[in-house]
Amino acid sequence: MKSKKTPVLLIAPETGRLPEDMGPLAQYISGKSGGMGEVVTALSEGLTERGIDCHLATLNLKKRFQRESHMDEDEWRAIRYKVDPERVHLVCSAIFEDLPSAYSGSAELNASELQRESINQIIKTVRAENGGRLIIHSHDWMAGGVITAYAKSRGCPVLHTVHNGFTGHIPLDMMRRVNLKQLSKFLYFSKENGKRCIDCQATAIKNATLINFVGKRFLDEIVNDYFSDKHIIPPSVRREVKGKYYHGSALTIINAPSPTMYPERCDHLVRKYGPDDDVIAAKRENLTEFQKRTGLVVNPDAILLYWPSRLDTSQKGVDLLEDIALKFVIEHGDVQIAIVADGVGSDRTHEEILGRIAWASGGKITYQPFSEELSMLGYAAARDVFGASLYEPCGQIDQVGNLFGATATNRDTGGYHDKIRELRLKIAGAPQDEGNGFLFRDYDPGGLWYGLEQSVNFHRRPVEIREQQIKRIMFEAREKYDLKKMVAEYIGVYERLNGGKSLV
Repeated sequence: MKSKKTPVLLIAPETGRLPEDMGPLAQYISGKSGGMGEVVTALSEGLTERGIDCHLATLNLKKRFQRESHMDEDEWRAIRYKVDPERVHLVCSAIFEDLPSAYSGSAELNASELQRESINQIIKTVRAENGGRLIIHSHDWMAGGVITAYAKSRGCPVLHTVHNGFTGHIPLDMMRRVNLKQLSKFLYFSKENGKRCIDCQATAIKNATLINFVGKRFLDEIVNDYFSDKHIIPPSVRREVKGKYYHGSALTIINAPSPTMYPERCDHLVRKYGPDDDVIAAKRENLTEFQKRTGLVVNPDAILLYWPSRLDTSQKGVDLLEDIALKFVIEHGDVQIAIVADGVGSDRTHEEILGRIAWASGGKITYQPFSEELSMLGYAAARDVFGASLYEPCGQIDQVGNLFGATATNRDTGGYHDKIRELRLKIAGAPQDEGNGFLFRDYDPGGLWYGLEQSVNFHRRPVEIREQQIKRIMFEAREKYDLKKMVAEYIGVYERLNGGKSLV
């Protein structure tokens, strides 16, 4: 007899490595570009472990999946044609199969394919297989638009997670084979480049039963009109968020990293370690290996400052890093800086700039394109994981840095305001040892310089002082960002959408 479970369908443009319980295809699907992919992975793992019927719809970034699984075309075809996908629903298209991420090429065109296939095939199939029962959890604007409009029109409950304030405007002519007339009253229309479009994020927020943000501060910033002088939060998105907020339909659930993001479980390290181990020695070994792989001067005593965020001037502040990096390592002779990240879309400008800066540094700075192996090794090598965000819905680099025994430095905004507490030491006059990093206020090169200098000053302290604080930070991060807590919060929301009934 068919189970009467209510399934949860996650719809997202990206994901990290999926749990094997979602089917034999799951282990080959991984194409994350940021924190969203990690959340999707963590949710997939947590829900399947609890016996909840979890499905995922995402883009088939074929070349990316092949690269991360170390497969050639023939091996990939053998997997795709012989392995039952079970709960993993890949949206296939020649438009994006060769792209490195969902946001490369035309993001709007990629999104239109994801949205069209989701409503024409995937949602109907999963819902029909379960007697009409289904909860949709859509992730960001790409999985919004007509998906949430269709769900609302069919009485299907939706949780929409706002991972960023961006929206995408999909021209109506990209939505052929979708009955837009039937959905028109649920759509939020806009006009871009002279074309009538669907405002995907505003439509998603408008139609979702509930929305959630991945950080409390960013929700407060939107509701209280922060950044109104900048083109960060579209007026349509701000308006719809306020509507949900004042009707009690806006929640916040902070992201928790996947268990695979812990140094005691990470296969990309030359020496795994946890907070009960000799953390300093383990990090020195990983630092030496990282230096060898990236062309940095090999020095196990170097203070490595690590930037793992995408090279984005509109949010992440990479231009601030470019302004100070070379001067900073010259003035601070014991410091090295590593950047492991890709540019935005097809823009290679900042990859080239950072490459030139790295070359000029004589082995004090390295720039490397993103790879999961090198990125995770970088966390293990780092003394501090830093960024310079203008705004930040949640951010995850600080969490992962803390888990790996690094302090976190970033601007006092959004998710970093929520999660970074100034490091204060009892030996320096504080009432007690507390905090996990360093915040700076001003979004300019001087602000970033100040934050990094505070971090360097701490990391110059004697090893016995540093080790005590690093171990404390690692333990506290494991307690605060426990995956089980995050999954339990989401399950509570899903059960609310399921009329208060259990999902199992």
